[in-house]
Amino acid sequence: MKASTRRSTVSKVKKLAPVKTKPPVMRTASLDKAIKGYEEALKVFARREFAKAAHLFESIVKEFPTEREVCDRARTYLAVCKSHTAAPPPKPRTADDFYYQGVVAGNDGRLQEAADLFDKSVKQDPHSDKSHYALASVYCQMNDKSRAMACLGKAIELHAGNKVQALNDPEFDPLRDDEEFMNLTGRRPEGSV
Repeated sequence: MKASTRRSTVSKVKKLAPVKTKPPVMRTASLDKAIKGYEEALKVFARREFAKAAHLFESIVKEFPTEREVCDRARTYLAVCKSHTAAPPPKPRTADDFYYQGVVAGNDGRLQEAADLFDKSVKQDPHSDKSHYALASVYCQMNDKSRAMACLGKAIELHAGNKVQALNDPEFDPLRDDEEFMNLTGRRPEGSV
């Protein structure tokens, strides 16, 4: 009986379905040309000639739109080339230039850079309430209360509307219950009449 059991197990193993494999991809003349162009563009990219490589990658995408995989890879490298060839932002010259670049830096979370830019804006135009206000906001985010209060005080001195702005600005939330902040903005402590 043991022999027959072995045969039935062996016969079951033999009956398993064969493993299916993908048929090989048929290479067309178009695919060959796209790959050749892509390889040439990669060589130029490796030499760090990004403008020339970008042109070659763009050509591949335009000339061989049906070769999806090659075009997808070409687009990826094209984006890298464009990031390397993009013009740097112009150097700030005016108080407004420093202010707007400070806003961008602050929005990107580069607080120290934003503070430096707003400080330069204030130095060029000491009467710019928006620059003082922005500098106060950045200092508050950096947990530098004394500088934040000094800059906010100057911003309010230059334009009284900054009181209301600061009261409604979530960037000043850490100072909401601070007595100096309340006095500066005209806010009364809760529970007082």
